[in-house]
Amino acid sequence: MKYFIAIDGGGTKLQAILYDQDLHIVKTARVLGVNSNFKSVEHIEMEIWQLAKDLSLEEIKEIEYVSLSVAGDRELLLDSLKNHCRVKNICCYGEGEVALAAAGVLYGVAAQSGTGSDAFLIQPGVRDTVGGWGAVLGDEGSGYDLGVRTLKAAIYAYDGRGPNTILLDLVLERWKLSHPWEMIEKLARDPDYRRQAASATYLTAEAAEMGDSVAIGLYEEAAHVLSHQVLTLVGRYGGVWVGPIVASGGTWKGQGRMFETFRQDILWKYPKAVVIRPFVEPVVGCILRQRLESGEETEKLRDIIEERFSQFRI
Repeated sequence: MKYFIAIDGGGTKLQAILYDQDLHIVKTARVLGVNSNFKSVEHIEMEIWQLAKDLSLEEIKEIEYVSLSVAGDRELLLDSLKNHCRVKNICCYGEGEVALAAAGVLYGVAAQSGTGSDAFLIQPGVRDTVGGWGAVLGDEGSGYDLGVRTLKAAIYAYDGRGPNTILLDLVLERWKLSHPWEMIEKLARDPDYRRQAASATYLTAEAAEMGDSVAIGLYEEAAHVLSHQVLTLVGRYGGVWVGPIVASGGTWKGQGRMFETFRQDILWKYPKAVVIRPFVEPVVGCILRQRLESGEETEKLRDIIEERFSQFRI
């Protein structure tokens, strides 16, 4: 039996699937993000050690193929994996390629919004990007950006600079704070402050479900920023592209208004555009990308993936 590993890693988490040649899941693992821009080498090696342990790689001993898409130092990740088992083949994919594959296609445009944000145009012979400038210089419309805006909305409500919002009460309650000023210390003491700030989006989603107009407005603002990235990107090519526009990443899961606002922005400019969400998580997109590139039939492959990887469906 031959074994394969698919890995997807963003700013806050790294997911992995160990599966066999017949597309049956053997084991799964999830650890914290391994982006070397924000984590030490020692911390990353600890996370990879835990990943290898959870996948029981010492028992497998040989991996036929590792397909991965990670933000940060791929070589560090792969070198750490090779300390646990023999890896015969490696294929690295970009975020945009995996996002499209998770929607069942090889070509199109991906609007990525996880901890960070980017727009990717993937066409035959063409790769292009807008955004992806990181937390300090960009990442507008990302989970990190939405989390920071959520915390600021709570602060503005407390100060009286902004409208009242349930977000203030939710932040104090869920973060176990006695005063809004304690947000400063909570973020400052966390070595992975981006993950902590991005986690506030769970509160944004909760408030939006309760009908809080400020929270809903934050999702709409994020959608407008992301649609602007996509429209800017396709505008470079005269508004001509093949494939769908795929809204990918964890931030899109928070509130349906975000995707619908984004979709309407795109359709206003390009009424014939197809705007969709992926049907599986990006880690499964790594598997799909590899199989689609090898010429497997899309519909048949999708049926198998939806059945055997149901825990990763969106």
